[in-house]
Amino acid sequence: MPTFEDPAKDADELGEAARGLAYATRRISVPDDTYRVLGSMHSALTSVQQSLRQLADWHERHSPFAATDDGDPAAGQEQAAKASGWLTIAAASLDQVVQLVMTAQSENGRIAWHPEPSPLDQALQERSAALDADAPATEQAREDMGRRLE
Repeated sequence: MPTFEDPAKDADELGEAARGLAYATRRISVPDDTYRVLGSMHSALTSVQQSLRQLADWHERHSPFAATDDGDPAAGQEQAAKASGWLTIAAASLDQVVQLVMTAQSENGRIAWHPEPSPLDQALQERSAALDADAPATEQAREDMGRRLE
């Protein structure tokens, strides 16, 4: 469960949830679930984007307190500024991903998924099709037999 207060724990949970989703989407047994999954992914990506922006802002605001491991404040502040910049770029880069997932969900919402036939239903359909294909030959044979009997 998210803590809503501990970013490290919530980030760990996000990582585990994403890993679980990656595993679960290998096989989807209920096609209609894809719409819901895409909606949840859209929401998650939007939240990740917000987190990246907030982390960028945090690095920028706290850069005056940054230093390297060996105590160099100028280098630490430069690294904090660079981290902020990269995080800002990462958040902006997600704009396209978020839009693409939303577009995919919209397209998915227009699909009427039909269940796959069971093996028995498929066998019956194939047998029926075979009988239908043989029907003209059977009709012809009956007509030929009728002429012979006359």
